[in-house]
Amino acid sequence: MFRRILVFLNAVAFLTACTLPFTKDEAVVSALDRYENAYFSLIGEPDNWDEKRDTMETALYRLNLQYVEEVDTDALVDEAIKGLKDKESSGTPTERALRAITASLDKNTSYLSPSDYQRYQNNLDGKFVGFGFRIEMRGEELTVITPLEGSSAMEAGIQPDDVITHLNGDPLKGYSFQEAISKLRGPEGSHAVLTIKRPGVETPIKLGLTRRPVDLTVVDYKVDGNVGYIRIYSFNKRTADRVEEALTHFNSKLGEGLCGVILDMRNNPGGLVTAAVDVADQFMDAGNIFSAINRGRSFSSEEATNGDRLNGRPIMIMLNKGSASASEIVAGALQNQKRARIIGQRSYGKGTMQTLYDLENGGGIKITTGRFTAGGGASFNGTGLTPDIEDTSNNEEPKLAAVARAGAALNCTLSVQTASSHHAQ
Repeated sequence: MFRRILVFLNAVAFLTACTLPFTKDEAVVSALDRYENAYFSLIGEPDNWDEKRDTMETALYRLNLQYVEEVDTDALVDEAIKGLKDKESSGTPTERALRAITASLDKNTSYLSPSDYQRYQNNLDGKFVGFGFRIEMRGEELTVITPLEGSSAMEAGIQPDDVITHLNGDPLKGYSFQEAISKLRGPEGSHAVLTIKRPGVETPIKLGLTRRPVDLTVVDYKVDGNVGYIRIYSFNKRTADRVEEALTHFNSKLGEGLCGVILDMRNNPGGLVTAAVDVADQFMDAGNIFSAINRGRSFSSEEATNGDRLNGRPIMIMLNKGSASASEIVAGALQNQKRARIIGQRSYGKGTMQTLYDLENGGGIKITTGRFTAGGGASFNGTGLTPDIEDTSNNEEPKLAAVARAGAALNCTLSVQTASSHHAQ
């Protein structure tokens, strides 16, 4: 509880400091006036203009004060006006303008419509309806980070690095990330055919998937020999509690016989920073977990509190190129503080913080507000974390083979089933 209060107070201090000048920025006021003139000229004067102006005003102030780099407010309004003119894009004029603004900044800054905003909140609670994969925009390609366990995407054979090129035969190229996400969404039970471009496969692949509720399993765990194995799939509001549950289970089953823990975060795309802090803190007695920098100054930094649940027992972290964001914070904190070693591949390298703000129209704006370091180390943004032990899995080997190699690196004893998979051909 105390840690959660500290995280909240740090955020409040930053946001309060950034909110004080809200009514004093003449550049934003002038830019808004120009936007209003353009809106009336291109669209006409609506009955509810005050709400539309307030929505744009909040977005511009947030970006002007809290985006990770200095922004040119006039340039942002230029983009907004381009969005107003683009009447072939979906959404209201205000939504087109906001999408144009955010698209001009970075791939992780985005506008969320009221319905998308609600879905995003549901995702943080661990529930949504969809095909069941994590995706991102790499260049202009909608690329799969990982399919989710038990999802339609997993059953259909979707793989990390697959590029989704078409939905029901219609190309997705040219859409913004949020526009493509909206295209992919649909009601529960609806069916669609995705066309996939897969690395190393010359012919496009067509796969049929059904949208259905996805139960986001955030953490699995088990005792394996004298090792505690924890698989973290994502970081949401339930993750830290499930990790705590896992550690309690290990201590109950093995007690002093617990040799070490494998923390498997392969293909974990991240999630809530607060969840990452709470997870890392369970394995640390002291030291930096993360720091975030905005425009050259640190605005948030979290230190571990006393209370290593493993009492110093060794930890081996499994990562691959699909491990990103919050998973990199946990791994980077434990690696740089000499509390754990990493086995696997260099991680993805998403070291930026996004903060979500409400807008007056019921939607939200997700803004990149900082760049991370973890455990007092260098920034991992764009570079990823370097494993202590290089190890690459392949689709031909048993699923437990990589886990067996992680256990061997811990010098612990795994179950016969896991250990034998290491030697299977």
